[in-house]
Amino acid sequence: MEKTNWYAVFTASRAEKRVQERLEQAGIENYLPIREVKFARDGLVKRLEVPVITGCIFVRVSETNLSSVLSIFGVIALLKREQEPVVISDQQLDSLRILNEHAESLEAVNTGYPVGTTVSVMQGELAGVRGELIEVAGGHQIVIRIPYLIECAAKVKV
Repeated sequence: MEKTNWYAVFTASRAEKRVQERLEQAGIENYLPIREVKFARDGLVKRLEVPVITGCIFVRVSETNLSSVLSIFGVIALLKREQEPVVISDQQLDSLRILNEHAESLEAVNTGYPVGTTVSVMQGELAGVRGELIEVAGGHQIVIRIPYLIECAAKVKV
C-alpha cells in the first residue's frame, strides 16, 4: 500500500464545502477547518460557518493519486514549492484540528509573528498541540505554521 500524506489544495471562490462533498463522494479523505462566526444583520444576530483558511481544503492521498484530486470540479491548484507538492505533516494537521475544536478563537493570519518558544501542550483539551507560544496583552496565543501556506493563531487559556 502506498504511503499517504496530507496536502493543501485551493478551491474556487466560496466553494470549499461543495468541494468537500465531492471529495467525500470520491472517497478521498479530507479536512476542512470551519469556525462559526456571529454577525448582526437587520438587528438580528446570525451564525454562519466559514472556513478558517479561505479557499483551502486539506486532502490525504498518495502522491500518485494527486491527479485524481486535481480532477475534482472546484479544485483549482495544489500548494507547491519549487514545482513540488508541499507535504503537511500529521502533527501540523492534528494541531490545527485540535486548536480548531477547542481554542477560544482561531484565525488565519498572514503577518509574521515573532519566533517564540516552541511549546507542546501536555494535558487538557489541547493536549498534543505543538506550536509557538506568543504572549499577547496578558493572555496567550499559540501559533501553528503550515509552511508556505498560512499561520493560524489561537487564543488559549494557560
